Amino acid sequence: MSSTQALVPGSRVRAAAGEGPTTLPGRIEVRDKVVKKLLQHVAATVVGVESGRIDVSAAEHRDGIAVRITTPLPIPPLDDPAAVAAAGSVTDVAARIQHDVQDQLGRILGQQVTRVDVTVDGATTATTRRRVR
Repeated sequence: MSSTQALVPGSRVRAAAGEGPTTLPGRIEVRDKVVKKLLQHVAATVVGVESGRIDVSAAEHRDGIAVRITTPLPIPPLDDPAAVAAAGSVTDVAARIQHDVQDQLGRILGQQVTRVDVTVDGATTATTRRRVR
């Protein structure tokens, strides 16, 4: 029997003695804001946008974690037909995001990610950084 809880905002992570790599007595708690920031960073990395432009929430779902991502979708420059064709459709890109987020979050959190909802709320293109004078 395990007393470890899911790494989900709204609940704290607790590990009982004897679980994990050490057998030291005590418990480990990860604050909600840390979990949310981790989820936001991983999802932003997978999607390919700045973490400030993405919104992520998580909740317990059946035997794992459900994640909701609201993000603009990165698109290639529209004047490059080869890049547009290689990018695939919006649904293809969203499905790749779902799969990659499920895989990476599950590995990092040590919990099964059972659902990933992706809401596309805009589009963004890669911008080149300007030199500051």
